[in-house]
Amino acid sequence: MMCHVYFNFRWLEHVRNELEVDDLSQDMMLSWAAFHAGQHISDNLPPLDTGFLLPLFQEHAKSAAMIRHSMDVVRDAVHFLNPGQIPVVAFDQPLYTLAKQIQWNCPNTYGENHLVIMVGGLHIEMAALKSIGDWLEDSGWTTALVQSNVASAGTADSFLKAAHASRTRHTHQVTAAALYILMDTVYKDYLATIDQGTDPLAFDIWPAQREVESPQFQYWSITLKFELTILIFVRSLREGNFELYKDAITKLVPWFFAVDHPNYSRSMPPEMA
Repeated sequence: MMCHVYFNFRWLEHVRNELEVDDLSQDMMLSWAAFHAGQHISDNLPPLDTGFLLPLFQEHAKSAAMIRHSMDVVRDAVHFLNPGQIPVVAFDQPLYTLAKQIQWNCPNTYGENHLVIMVGGLHIEMAALKSIGDWLEDSGWTTALVQSNVASAGTADSFLKAAHASRTRHTHQVTAAALYILMDTVYKDYLATIDQGTDPLAFDIWPAQREVESPQFQYWSITLKFELTILIFVRSLREGNFELYKDAITKLVPWFFAVDHPNYSRSMPPEMA
């Protein structure tokens, strides 16, 4: 997890360095996705699996009978295409709860050695974006977005509820970059106040001391860490990195508890097991 946090800070440093150049060109990879897409991906990662959507059922999916039927259909389809493979089925949170109850009550048929039940990655990302929206509510974040012409007032308010996943994610990337540049500016001011002969604190150690001194700095430092955790989770999905996925989930679960999202806070612990 720490090495991937380091890669995110490499992206932040890249954005800061590029913005310091007077002549900005259109081929600069400032976005988080473009920067990481241009980096070398470890050869140890397996190729991404093929995902697909089966035809929709006409009946409501919220019944236990329909969930069992869907699990049977997925299992039969996977065994037909690749005999011996354990199927992996992703649900949204309410249906995931039903599927896990079926799995625990029928271990001989739907046990974890027969079927892997997961919460869909998009649903977890949306829950995380809504959680950080709750964290940022009334903080002045939306006002800053409007005054800096990043978004209109109505659009900025929609980011708090994550009404549009990709737009909300992009806005948090912009916010993370802005917070890092501001933090770097404050750190340079700190270096200017250090007397000769005194060893300054390193940049990776200095924020911890500053958080103790300033509650406002602590709030936005926590916000930056939260945003980077969400981006790490998104990266785990795009790279198919299951170990990184588990690490990111472990970091996100305390936030679901902290901002009072009881459904996901209860559903995620089995996902971590």
